[in-house]
Amino acid sequence: MEGVKMLSWCTRKHVVLLGVCVAVATAAVAAAAGAATNSARAGDISKLTWALGASVRGLEYTHSADSGSATVISVGCETLVRFDKQGGLQPALADSFSTPNATTYVYRVRKGVKFWDGHPLTTADVLYSLQQAASKTAGSQIAAFYSSVTSMKATGPSTVTIKLSAPDPYFRYTPAITYILEKAFWQKNGKNVGTPGTLTMCTGPYRFTKFVPDDRVEATRFNGYWGKRPAVKDVVLRTITNDATRLLAMRSGEIDGSFRISQDQIDQWKQLSGVSIRLAPELRTAYLSFDTSAAPWDDVHVRRAVAYSLDKAGLVKSVLRGYGQPAAVMPPPEQWGDVASQKYVQKLYRSFPKYSFNLAKAKAELAKSKYPNGFTATLPYPDSQQTLGKAALSLAQNLKQIGVTLDVKQVTTDDWFGALFAHKDLGAQIISWGVDYPDPADALHFIYDSQYATANAFNTANYKSDKMDRLLKIQQNSVVAKVRADAIANALKFTAQDVPYIPIWYQQVAMALKSKYAYDFGTWYLYTPWLAGITAK
Repeated sequence: MEGVKMLSWCTRKHVVLLGVCVAVATAAVAAAAGAATNSARAGDISKLTWALGASVRGLEYTHSADSGSATVISVGCETLVRFDKQGGLQPALADSFSTPNATTYVYRVRKGVKFWDGHPLTTADVLYSLQQAASKTAGSQIAAFYSSVTSMKATGPSTVTIKLSAPDPYFRYTPAITYILEKAFWQKNGKNVGTPGTLTMCTGPYRFTKFVPDDRVEATRFNGYWGKRPAVKDVVLRTITNDATRLLAMRSGEIDGSFRISQDQIDQWKQLSGVSIRLAPELRTAYLSFDTSAAPWDDVHVRRAVAYSLDKAGLVKSVLRGYGQPAAVMPPPEQWGDVASQKYVQKLYRSFPKYSFNLAKAKAELAKSKYPNGFTATLPYPDSQQTLGKAALSLAQNLKQIGVTLDVKQVTTDDWFGALFAHKDLGAQIISWGVDYPDPADALHFIYDSQYATANAFNTANYKSDKMDRLLKIQQNSVVAKVRADAIANALKFTAQDVPYIPIWYQQVAMALKSKYAYDFGTWYLYTPWLAGITAK
Protein backbone atom coordinates (compact mmCIF):
# COMPACT_ATOMS: atom_id res chain seq x y z
CA MET A 1 0.00 0.00 0.00
CA GLU A 2 1.05 4.62 -1.47
CA GLY A 3 1.98 0.48 -1.22
CA VAL A 4 2.31 -0.40 0.67
CA LYS A 5 3.85 0.02 1.50
CA MET A 6 3.37 1.20 -1.55
CA LEU A 7 0.63 0.32 0.36
CA SER A 8 2.28 3.69 -2.17
CA TRP A 9 0.65 3.11 0.59
CA CYS A 10 -0.94 5.32 -0.09
CA THR A 11 0.62 9.03 1.36
CA ARG A 12 0.51 10.13 5.00
CA LYS A 13 0.49 13.59 6.79
CA HIS A 14 -0.69 16.71 8.83
CA VAL A 15 -1.96 20.25 8.44
CA VAL A 16 0.80 22.84 8.74
CA LEU A 17 1.09 24.40 12.19
CA LEU A 18 1.40 28.18 11.97
CA GLY A 19 2.62 30.41 14.74
CA VAL A 20 3.48 27.53 17.02
CA CYS A 21 6.83 27.24 18.73
CA VAL A 22 8.03 23.69 18.19
CA ALA A 23 11.00 22.22 20.00
CA VAL A 24 13.57 20.95 17.56
CA ALA A 25 16.42 18.55 17.81
CA THR A 26 19.59 18.87 15.82
CA ALA A 27 21.71 16.04 14.60
CA ALA A 28 24.01 14.33 17.04
CA VAL A 29 26.00 13.06 14.10
CA ALA A 30 29.67 13.93 14.35
CA ALA A 31 31.15 16.04 11.60
CA ALA A 32 33.34 13.22 10.40
CA ALA A 33 35.25 12.67 7.21
CA GLY A 34 33.31 14.01 4.27
CA ALA A 35 30.92 16.11 6.33
CA ALA A 36 32.85 19.30 5.82
CA THR A 37 31.29 22.25 4.05
CA ASN A 38 31.68 22.05 0.29
CA SER A 39 33.34 24.83 -1.61
CA ALA A 40 31.15 26.44 -4.25
CA ARG A 41 31.43 25.33 -7.86
CA ALA A 42 29.86 26.48 -11.09
CA GLY A 43 26.32 25.15 -11.32
CA ASP A 44 25.91 24.83 -7.56
CA ILE A 45 22.54 25.60 -5.99
CA SER A 46 23.30 26.98 -2.54
CA LYS A 47 19.89 26.23 -1.04
CA LEU A 48 16.65 24.63 -2.16
CA THR A 49 13.34 24.71 -0.31
CA TRP A 50 11.01 21.84 -1.15
CA ALA A 51 7.39 21.51 -0.05
CA LEU A 52 6.16 18.15 1.18
CA GLY A 53 2.51 17.35 0.69
CA ALA A 54 2.72 14.80 3.48
CA SER A 55 4.05 14.82 7.00
CA VAL A 56 7.15 12.78 7.79
CA ARG A 57 6.48 10.14 10.42
CA GLY A 58 10.13 9.27 10.84
CA LEU A 59 13.50 8.95 9.11
CA GLU A 60 13.65 5.15 9.46
CA TYR A 61 11.49 3.43 6.88
CA THR A 62 10.71 0.09 8.54
CA HIS A 63 8.67 2.02 11.14
CA SER A 64 7.51 4.78 8.79
CA ALA A 65 6.58 2.84 5.67
CA ASP A 66 4.69 5.49 3.77
CA SER A 67 5.38 7.52 0.66
CA GLY A 68 5.54 10.81 2.57
CA SER A 69 8.38 9.56 4.75
CA ALA A 70 10.04 7.72 1.85
CA THR A 71 10.21 10.95 -0.16
CA VAL A 72 12.42 12.45 2.55
CA ILE A 73 14.36 9.34 3.58
CA SER A 74 15.41 8.83 -0.06
CA VAL A 75 17.23 12.16 0.01
CA GLY A 76 19.85 10.77 2.39
CA CYS A 77 19.50 6.99 2.60
CA GLU A 78 20.18 4.41 -0.06
CA THR A 79 19.24 0.89 -1.09
CA LEU A 80 21.21 -1.98 -2.62
CA VAL A 81 19.51 -1.47 -5.97
CA ARG A 82 17.34 1.36 -7.24
CA PHE A 83 14.68 1.94 -9.87
CA ASP A 84 15.46 3.67 -13.13
CA LYS A 85 12.89 5.87 -14.84
CA GLN A 86 11.20 2.87 -16.48
CA GLY A 87 11.00 0.84 -13.26
CA GLY A 88 13.99 -1.36 -14.09
CA LEU A 89 16.58 -2.19 -11.42
CA GLN A 90 20.03 -0.60 -11.44
CA PRO A 91 23.05 -0.98 -9.10
CA ALA A 92 23.25 1.32 -6.06
CA LEU A 93 24.98 0.23 -2.84
CA ALA A 94 25.40 -3.11 -4.58
CA ASP A 95 27.64 -2.56 -7.60
CA SER A 96 26.36 -5.81 -9.10
CA PHE A 97 23.57 -8.31 -8.44
CA SER A 98 22.53 -11.63 -9.88
CA THR A 99 20.04 -14.48 -9.59
CA PRO A 100 21.87 -17.80 -10.02
CA ASN A 101 18.59 -19.66 -9.68
CA ALA A 102 14.93 -18.87 -8.95
CA THR A 103 15.41 -18.86 -5.16
CA THR A 104 18.84 -17.21 -4.80
CA TYR A 105 19.73 -13.52 -4.95
CA VAL A 106 23.35 -12.37 -4.73
CA TYR A 107 24.48 -8.78 -4.10
CA ARG A 108 28.06 -7.53 -4.22
CA VAL A 109 28.43 -4.61 -1.80
CA ARG A 110 30.08 -1.60 -3.37
CA LYS A 111 33.57 -0.79 -2.06
CA GLY A 112 34.66 2.68 -0.97
CA VAL A 113 31.26 3.71 0.40
CA LYS A 114 31.21 5.58 3.72
CA PHE A 115 28.51 6.49 6.19
CA TRP A 116 28.16 10.12 7.20
CA ASP A 117 30.30 9.48 10.30
CA GLY A 118 33.17 8.19 8.15
CA HIS A 119 32.75 4.47 8.87
CA PRO A 120 32.90 2.22 5.80
CA LEU A 121 29.88 0.31 4.56
CA THR A 122 30.22 -3.44 5.21
CA THR A 123 28.21 -6.58 4.64
CA ALA A 124 27.38 -6.50 8.37
CA ASP A 125 25.57 -3.17 7.89
CA VAL A 126 23.70 -4.52 4.89
CA LEU A 127 22.65 -7.72 6.66
CA TYR A 128 21.52 -5.94 9.80
CA SER A 129 19.38 -3.53 7.78
CA LEU A 130 17.82 -6.38 5.81
CA GLN A 131 17.16 -8.33 9.02
CA GLN A 132 15.47 -5.33 10.66
CA ALA A 133 13.30 -4.87 7.60
CA ALA A 134 12.30 -8.55 7.66
CA SER A 135 11.57 -8.66 11.40
CA LYS A 136 7.96 -8.80 12.53
CA THR A 137 9.26 -8.90 16.10
CA ALA A 138 10.95 -5.54 15.57
CA GLY A 139 7.65 -4.19 14.28
CA SER A 140 8.79 -3.73 10.70
CA GLN A 141 6.00 -2.45 8.51
CA ILE A 142 7.60 -4.00 5.43
CA ALA A 143 8.21 -7.46 6.91
CA ALA A 144 5.56 -8.87 4.58
CA PHE A 145 7.91 -8.28 1.66
CA TYR A 146 10.34 -10.77 3.20
CA SER A 147 7.85 -13.58 3.88
CA SER A 148 9.53 -15.98 1.42
CA VAL A 149 13.07 -15.45 2.76
CA THR A 150 14.73 -18.41 4.52
CA SER A 151 18.23 -17.01 5.00
CA MET A 152 20.35 -13.89 4.50
CA LYS A 153 24.10 -14.36 4.88
CA ALA A 154 27.47 -12.86 4.03
CA THR A 155 28.98 -15.34 1.59
CA GLY A 156 32.17 -13.40 1.01
CA PRO A 157 33.97 -10.23 2.13
CA SER A 158 31.70 -8.11 -0.07
CA THR A 159 28.89 -10.50 -0.91
CA VAL A 160 25.42 -10.94 0.57
CA THR A 161 23.26 -13.90 -0.49
CA ILE A 162 19.53 -14.18 0.12
CA LYS A 163 17.75 -17.53 -0.12
CA LEU A 164 14.01 -17.97 -0.61
CA SER A 165 11.79 -20.90 0.32
CA ALA A 166 10.23 -20.89 -3.14
CA PRO A 167 10.37 -18.77 -6.29
CA ASP A 168 9.07 -15.26 -5.61
CA PRO A 169 8.88 -13.30 -8.87
CA TYR A 170 8.63 -9.91 -7.19
CA PHE A 171 11.11 -10.32 -4.35
CA ARG A 172 13.74 -8.87 -6.70
CA TYR A 173 12.19 -5.45 -6.05
CA THR A 174 12.26 -5.68 -2.24
CA PRO A 175 15.89 -4.52 -1.85
CA ALA A 176 14.93 -1.41 -3.83
CA ILE A 177 12.70 -0.27 -0.96
CA THR A 178 14.95 -1.38 1.91
CA TYR A 179 17.26 1.38 3.12
CA ILE A 180 20.71 0.46 4.44
CA LEU A 181 21.72 2.01 7.78
CA GLU A 182 24.86 1.66 9.89
CA LYS A 183 24.59 -1.38 12.15
CA ALA A 184 26.46 0.15 15.13
CA PHE A 185 24.31 3.27 15.02
CA TRP A 186 21.11 1.22 14.87
CA GLN A 187 22.15 -1.07 17.71
CA LYS A 188 23.19 1.86 19.91
CA ASN A 189 19.99 3.87 19.38
CA GLY A 190 17.38 1.15 18.88
CA LYS A 191 13.84 2.44 18.51
CA ASN A 192 15.08 6.03 18.64
CA VAL A 193 16.57 5.73 15.16
CA GLY A 194 14.68 8.04 12.82
CA THR A 195 13.33 10.27 15.59
CA PRO A 196 14.03 14.04 15.87
CA GLY A 197 16.55 13.59 18.67
CA THR A 198 18.55 10.82 17.00
CA LEU A 199 17.99 11.12 13.25
CA THR A 200 19.69 8.32 11.27
CA MET A 201 23.00 7.18 9.79
CA CYS A 202 23.15 6.47 6.05
CA THR A 203 25.45 6.71 3.04
CA GLY A 204 23.50 8.98 0.70
CA PRO A 205 24.34 12.30 -0.95
CA TYR A 206 22.71 14.33 1.85
CA ARG A 207 23.15 14.14 5.61
CA PHE A 208 20.10 14.98 7.73
CA THR A 209 20.79 17.76 10.26
CA LYS A 210 17.36 18.58 11.68
CA PHE A 211 13.92 16.98 11.94
CA VAL A 212 10.99 18.97 13.28
CA PRO A 213 7.81 16.85 13.06
CA ASP A 214 4.99 18.46 11.09
CA ASP A 215 7.30 21.32 10.13
CA ARG A 216 10.55 20.48 8.35
CA VAL A 217 13.54 18.28 7.70
CA GLU A 218 16.90 19.85 6.86
CA ALA A 219 19.88 18.24 5.14
CA THR A 220 23.26 19.23 3.78
CA ARG A 221 25.37 17.81 0.99
CA PHE A 222 27.66 14.97 2.13
CA ASN A 223 31.14 15.68 0.81
CA GLY A 224 32.22 12.06 1.23
CA TYR A 225 29.49 10.67 -1.02
CA TRP A 226 30.66 7.81 -3.26
CA GLY A 227 28.56 8.91 -6.23
CA LYS A 228 28.31 11.98 -8.41
CA ARG A 229 28.46 15.27 -6.51
CA PRO A 230 24.94 16.79 -6.50
CA ALA A 231 24.29 20.43 -7.41
CA VAL A 232 22.14 21.35 -4.41
CA LYS A 233 24.18 22.13 -1.29
CA ASP A 234 21.52 22.58 1.41
CA VAL A 235 17.86 21.66 1.41
CA VAL A 236 14.89 22.46 3.60
CA LEU A 237 12.01 20.01 3.20
CA ARG A 238 8.95 21.84 4.54
CA THR A 239 5.76 20.06 5.48
CA ILE A 240 2.86 21.89 3.84
CA THR A 241 -0.02 19.47 3.61
CA ASN A 242 -2.68 22.06 2.91
CA ASP A 243 -2.96 22.26 -0.87
CA ALA A 244 -3.96 25.93 -0.99
CA THR A 245 -1.12 26.93 1.36
CA ARG A 246 1.38 25.06 -0.78
CA LEU A 247 0.13 26.82 -3.92
CA LEU A 248 0.48 30.22 -2.22
CA ALA A 249 3.99 29.33 -1.06
CA MET A 250 5.01 28.55 -4.64
CA ARG A 251 3.39 31.71 -5.97
CA SER A 252 5.21 33.86 -3.41
CA GLY A 253 8.57 32.22 -4.04
CA GLU A 254 8.86 30.65 -0.57
CA ILE A 255 9.44 27.21 -2.08
CA ASP A 256 11.28 25.99 -5.16
CA GLY A 257 9.28 22.89 -5.91
CA SER A 258 6.96 20.13 -4.76
CA PHE A 259 5.83 16.64 -5.69
CA ARG A 260 2.30 15.30 -5.76
CA ILE A 261 0.39 18.43 -6.60
CA SER A 262 -3.26 17.83 -5.82
CA GLN A 263 -5.01 16.88 -9.05
CA ASP A 264 -7.76 19.43 -8.50
CA GLN A 265 -5.13 22.20 -8.41
CA ILE A 266 -2.82 21.20 -11.26
CA ASP A 267 -4.44 23.69 -13.64
CA GLN A 268 -3.86 26.53 -11.14
CA TRP A 269 -0.19 25.54 -10.74
CA LYS A 270 0.21 25.56 -14.52
CA GLN A 271 -0.68 29.25 -14.52
CA LEU A 272 2.20 30.23 -12.19
CA SER A 273 4.93 32.31 -13.79
CA GLY A 274 8.42 30.82 -13.77
CA VAL A 275 7.18 27.36 -12.74
CA SER A 276 7.27 24.16 -14.79
CA ILE A 277 4.78 21.33 -14.26
CA ARG A 278 5.66 17.75 -15.17
CA LEU A 279 3.15 14.88 -15.26
CA ALA A 280 3.64 11.12 -15.12
CA PRO A 281 1.50 8.04 -14.42
CA GLU A 282 1.63 7.71 -10.64
CA LEU A 283 0.59 4.07 -10.58
CA ARG A 284 -1.47 4.94 -7.54
CA THR A 285 -4.91 3.52 -6.90
CA ALA A 286 -7.50 5.05 -4.61
CA TYR A 287 -9.79 2.40 -3.16
CA LEU A 288 -12.34 1.50 -0.50
CA SER A 289 -11.62 -1.26 1.99
CA PHE A 290 -14.27 -3.16 3.98
CA ASP A 291 -13.64 -5.34 7.02
CA THR A 292 -15.22 -8.54 5.73
CA SER A 293 -14.96 -10.15 9.18
CA ALA A 294 -17.48 -7.75 10.76
CA ALA A 295 -20.99 -6.47 10.08
CA PRO A 296 -22.26 -4.94 7.91
CA TRP A 297 -19.28 -5.36 5.56
CA ASP A 298 -19.30 -9.17 5.87
CA ASP A 299 -22.31 -9.14 3.52
CA VAL A 300 -21.25 -9.20 -0.16
CA HIS A 301 -24.52 -7.57 -1.20
CA VAL A 302 -23.71 -4.56 1.00
CA ARG A 303 -20.31 -4.25 -0.64
CA ARG A 304 -21.83 -4.50 -4.10
CA ALA A 305 -24.42 -1.89 -3.17
CA VAL A 306 -21.59 0.48 -2.29
CA ALA A 307 -19.84 -0.37 -5.56
CA TYR A 308 -22.90 0.64 -7.58
CA SER A 309 -23.20 3.84 -5.50
CA LEU A 310 -19.73 5.04 -6.44
CA ASP A 311 -19.61 7.41 -9.40
CA LYS A 312 -16.02 6.71 -10.47
CA ALA A 313 -16.16 8.60 -13.77
CA GLY A 314 -17.75 11.58 -12.07
CA LEU A 315 -15.08 11.60 -9.36
CA VAL A 316 -12.24 11.51 -11.90
CA LYS A 317 -13.79 14.52 -13.60
CA SER A 318 -14.76 16.53 -10.51
CA VAL A 319 -12.06 15.60 -7.97
CA LEU A 320 -9.06 14.76 -10.18
CA ARG A 321 -10.02 17.33 -12.84
CA GLY A 322 -9.46 14.63 -15.44
CA TYR A 323 -5.90 13.77 -14.29
CA GLY A 324 -6.67 10.08 -13.89
CA GLN A 325 -9.08 7.36 -14.97
CA PRO A 326 -11.70 5.11 -13.31
CA ALA A 327 -10.19 1.94 -11.83
CA ALA A 328 -11.55 -1.50 -12.66
CA VAL A 329 -9.20 -3.47 -10.39
CA MET A 330 -6.32 -2.64 -8.06
CA PRO A 331 -3.25 -2.72 -10.37
CA PRO A 332 -3.14 0.05 -13.00
CA PRO A 333 -2.73 -1.34 -16.54
CA GLU A 334 0.78 0.16 -16.80
CA GLN A 335 1.95 -1.85 -13.78
CA TRP A 336 2.12 -5.18 -15.61
CA GLY A 337 5.74 -4.61 -16.63
CA ASP A 338 7.20 -7.73 -18.27
CA VAL A 339 4.43 -10.05 -17.03
CA ALA A 340 2.14 -9.48 -20.04
CA SER A 341 1.79 -7.28 -23.10
CA GLN A 342 -0.43 -4.22 -22.95
CA LYS A 343 -2.62 -5.82 -25.64
CA TYR A 344 -3.29 -8.73 -23.27
CA VAL A 345 -3.85 -6.35 -20.35
CA GLN A 346 -6.29 -4.06 -22.17
CA LYS A 347 -8.38 -7.02 -23.35
CA LEU A 348 -8.38 -8.46 -19.83
CA TYR A 349 -9.48 -5.20 -18.23
CA ARG A 350 -12.43 -4.92 -20.59
CA SER A 351 -13.63 -8.35 -19.39
CA PHE A 352 -13.92 -7.51 -15.68
CA PRO A 353 -17.35 -7.23 -14.02
CA LYS A 354 -18.56 -3.64 -14.23
CA TYR A 355 -20.07 -1.67 -11.36
CA SER A 356 -21.14 1.40 -13.25
CA PHE A 357 -22.80 4.10 -11.20
CA ASN A 358 -26.42 2.97 -10.84
CA LEU A 359 -28.41 3.71 -7.68
CA ALA A 360 -31.28 1.45 -8.78
CA LYS A 361 -28.89 -1.51 -8.88
CA ALA A 362 -27.36 -0.36 -5.60
CA LYS A 363 -30.76 -0.38 -3.93
CA ALA A 364 -31.52 -3.81 -5.41
CA GLU A 365 -28.29 -5.24 -3.99
CA LEU A 366 -29.01 -3.72 -0.59
CA ALA A 367 -32.44 -5.35 -0.66
CA LYS A 368 -30.75 -8.74 -1.00
CA SER A 369 -28.61 -8.10 2.06
CA LYS A 370 -29.24 -8.52 5.77
CA TYR A 371 -29.76 -4.73 5.91
CA PRO A 372 -32.51 -3.97 3.37
CA ASN A 373 -33.52 -0.86 5.29
CA GLY A 374 -30.00 0.51 5.46
CA PHE A 375 -27.49 1.05 8.25
CA THR A 376 -25.04 3.60 9.65
CA ALA A 377 -21.25 3.38 9.32
CA THR A 378 -18.17 5.57 9.63
CA LEU A 379 -15.55 6.28 6.97
CA PRO A 380 -12.34 8.07 8.11
CA TYR A 381 -9.86 9.68 5.77
CA PRO A 382 -6.40 11.23 6.41
CA ASP A 383 -6.18 15.01 6.56
CA SER A 384 -3.28 14.93 4.11
CA GLN A 385 -5.42 13.47 1.32
CA GLN A 386 -8.27 15.82 0.63
CA THR A 387 -9.05 14.11 -2.68
CA LEU A 388 -9.95 10.98 -0.70
CA GLY A 389 -12.15 13.09 1.55
CA LYS A 390 -13.99 14.54 -1.43
CA ALA A 391 -14.56 11.07 -2.85
CA ALA A 392 -15.84 9.86 0.52
CA LEU A 393 -18.29 12.76 0.83
CA SER A 394 -19.59 12.13 -2.70
CA LEU A 395 -20.15 8.47 -1.86
CA ALA A 396 -21.96 9.42 1.36
CA GLN A 397 -24.40 11.61 -0.58
CA ASN A 398 -25.14 8.78 -2.99
CA LEU A 399 -25.58 6.16 -0.25
CA LYS A 400 -28.01 8.40 1.56
CA GLN A 401 -30.38 7.97 -1.38
CA ILE A 402 -30.56 4.20 -0.77
CA GLY A 403 -30.97 4.49 3.00
CA VAL A 404 -27.34 4.16 4.14
CA THR A 405 -25.82 6.80 6.41
CA LEU A 406 -22.05 7.11 5.98
CA ASP A 407 -20.40 9.37 8.54
CA VAL A 408 -17.26 10.75 6.85
CA LYS A 409 -14.60 11.92 9.30
CA GLN A 410 -11.26 13.64 8.75
CA VAL A 411 -8.53 12.39 11.08
CA THR A 412 -4.85 13.18 11.42
CA THR A 413 -2.64 11.14 9.17
CA ASP A 414 -0.70 9.69 12.11
CA ASP A 415 -3.92 8.52 13.78
CA TRP A 416 -5.17 7.12 10.51
CA PHE A 417 -2.02 5.13 9.86
CA GLY A 418 -1.86 4.02 13.47
CA ALA A 419 -5.35 2.56 13.21
CA LEU A 420 -4.58 0.78 9.94
CA PHE A 421 -1.40 -0.83 11.22
CA ALA A 422 -3.01 -1.73 14.58
CA HIS A 423 -5.57 -3.68 12.55
CA LYS A 424 -8.45 -3.33 15.02
CA ASP A 425 -12.04 -2.24 14.35
CA LEU A 426 -11.15 -1.43 10.77
CA GLY A 427 -14.69 -1.04 9.42
CA ALA A 428 -14.68 0.90 6.14
CA GLN A 429 -11.56 2.74 5.00
CA ILE A 430 -10.63 4.87 2.02
CA ILE A 431 -6.98 4.43 1.05
CA SER A 432 -4.49 5.37 -1.63
CA TRP A 433 -2.04 2.62 -2.63
CA GLY A 434 1.14 3.59 -4.43
CA VAL A 435 2.82 0.66 -6.11
CA ASP A 436 6.21 -0.54 -4.93
CA TYR A 437 7.31 -2.24 -8.12
CA PRO A 438 6.23 -2.83 -11.75
CA ASP A 439 4.36 -6.07 -11.18
CA PRO A 440 0.56 -6.48 -11.00
CA ALA A 441 0.86 -8.85 -8.03
CA ASP A 442 2.11 -6.01 -5.81
CA ALA A 443 -1.16 -4.86 -4.24
CA LEU A 444 -2.90 -8.11 -5.18
CA HIS A 445 -0.51 -10.16 -3.06
CA PHE A 446 -0.28 -7.86 -0.07
CA ILE A 447 -3.90 -6.79 0.38
CA TYR A 448 -5.77 -9.96 -0.66
CA ASP A 449 -3.63 -12.78 0.74
CA SER A 450 -5.13 -14.08 4.00
CA GLN A 451 -1.71 -14.30 5.69
CA TYR A 452 -1.58 -10.49 5.73
CA ALA A 453 -4.84 -10.02 7.61
CA THR A 454 -2.84 -9.04 10.67
CA ALA A 455 -1.22 -6.08 12.41
CA ASN A 456 1.51 -4.23 10.50
CA ALA A 457 0.31 -5.71 7.22
CA PHE A 458 -1.93 -4.53 4.44
CA ASN A 459 -4.97 -6.82 4.21
CA THR A 460 -7.22 -4.20 5.81
CA ALA A 461 -10.33 -6.02 4.62
CA ASN A 462 -9.45 -9.05 6.75
CA TYR A 463 -10.20 -10.88 3.54
CA LYS A 464 -9.73 -14.65 3.69
CA SER A 465 -10.52 -16.78 0.66
CA ASP A 466 -9.07 -20.22 -0.08
CA LYS A 467 -9.64 -19.69 -3.79
CA MET A 468 -7.82 -16.35 -3.79
CA ASP A 469 -4.93 -17.79 -1.76
CA ARG A 470 -4.58 -20.67 -4.25
CA LEU A 471 -4.47 -18.33 -7.24
CA LEU A 472 -1.95 -16.08 -5.52
CA LYS A 473 0.21 -19.09 -4.67
CA ILE A 474 0.21 -20.24 -8.32
CA GLN A 475 1.47 -16.90 -9.61
CA GLN A 476 3.94 -16.50 -6.75
CA ASN A 477 5.52 -19.92 -7.25
CA SER A 478 6.13 -19.47 -10.97
CA VAL A 479 8.64 -17.47 -12.95
CA VAL A 480 6.85 -18.23 -16.25
CA ALA A 481 5.16 -15.05 -17.43
CA LYS A 482 2.11 -16.73 -19.00
CA VAL A 483 1.43 -18.88 -15.94
CA ARG A 484 1.63 -15.81 -13.74
CA ALA A 485 -0.46 -13.66 -16.06
CA ASP A 486 -3.28 -16.22 -16.24
CA ALA A 487 -3.33 -16.77 -12.46
CA ILE A 488 -3.33 -13.01 -11.78
CA ALA A 489 -6.11 -12.52 -14.34
CA ASN A 490 -8.27 -15.15 -12.65
CA ALA A 491 -7.58 -13.65 -9.23
CA LEU A 492 -8.59 -10.19 -10.43
CA LYS A 493 -11.80 -11.52 -11.96
CA PHE A 494 -12.64 -13.28 -8.72
CA THR A 495 -12.04 -10.28 -6.49
CA ALA A 496 -14.08 -8.09 -8.83
CA GLN A 497 -17.04 -10.34 -7.96
CA ASP A 498 -16.30 -10.62 -4.23
CA VAL A 499 -15.46 -6.89 -3.80
CA PRO A 500 -13.63 -6.84 -0.43
CA TYR A 501 -12.05 -3.72 -1.92
CA ILE A 502 -13.50 -1.28 -4.45
CA PRO A 503 -10.90 0.44 -6.65
CA ILE A 504 -11.93 4.04 -7.38
CA TRP A 505 -9.37 5.63 -9.69
CA TYR A 506 -5.83 5.55 -11.06
CA GLN A 507 -4.24 8.96 -10.89
CA GLN A 508 -1.44 10.92 -12.49
CA VAL A 509 1.29 12.54 -10.41
CA ALA A 510 2.46 16.10 -10.93
CA MET A 511 5.70 17.81 -9.95
CA ALA A 512 6.21 21.56 -9.80
CA LEU A 513 9.70 23.06 -10.10
CA LYS A 514 10.98 26.58 -10.69
CA SER A 515 11.83 26.89 -14.36
CA LYS A 516 15.44 27.83 -13.65
CA TYR A 517 16.01 24.27 -12.40
CA ALA A 518 15.85 20.94 -14.22
CA TYR A 519 14.88 17.43 -13.12
CA ASP A 520 14.12 14.35 -15.21
CA PHE A 521 10.84 13.50 -13.49
CA GLY A 522 9.15 10.11 -13.85
CA THR A 523 6.95 7.54 -12.11
CA TRP A 524 9.73 5.82 -10.16
CA TYR A 525 11.31 8.77 -8.34
CA LEU A 526 10.09 7.80 -4.87
CA TYR A 527 12.74 5.40 -3.54
CA THR A 528 15.64 7.05 -5.37
CA PRO A 529 17.95 9.96 -4.37
CA TRP A 530 15.80 12.38 -6.38
CA LEU A 531 17.24 15.57 -4.86
CA ALA A 532 20.66 14.72 -6.28
CA GLY A 533 19.09 14.88 -9.76
CA ILE A 534 18.04 18.54 -9.54
CA THR A 535 20.37 20.86 -11.45
CA ALA A 536 20.55 24.50 -12.47
CA LYS A 537 19.79 25.21 -16.11
